[in-house]
Amino acid sequence: MILLQVIFGRDDPASPLRRTVHAVLGERFGAAADDVWADDVLIAVSELVQNVVQHTGGDGTMTLSATADGLLIEVADTAVTPPRLRHPDPRHAGGRGLLLIDAMALRWGTRHRDDGKTVWAVMPTSALAGASSA
Repeated sequence: MILLQVIFGRDDPASPLRRTVHAVLGERFGAAADDVWADDVLIAVSELVQNVVQHTGGDGTMTLSATADGLLIEVADTAVTPPRLRHPDPRHAGGRGLLLIDAMALRWGTRHRDDGKTVWAVMPTSALAGASSA
């Protein structure tokens, strides 16, 4: 079930998107959305959206869906080059977004489309089973 779909531009600030995602998490999962899990989801959304802005220079679409095994985050753009896990120099601040997602998500990957690609991540929701009925 789709919970949220947002089209974003390269010049759009990230804060409104983060607030919107956080509000949707609160509506769907209740008080549990105020914990570390929600922070992980917000980090994953931010990293995937930032990758589109930084590496494609274009616009994208972020979709958040509830699935049987987790919370699916999908970020679509018009670039065809898939992202790759990097092993950044520890002295530099950037290049760790996909490493964070790889550590937090149940799984993640890329799906090619005729007009670009979608990078997706499934975040666990098993710890929130009791909250999802709220």
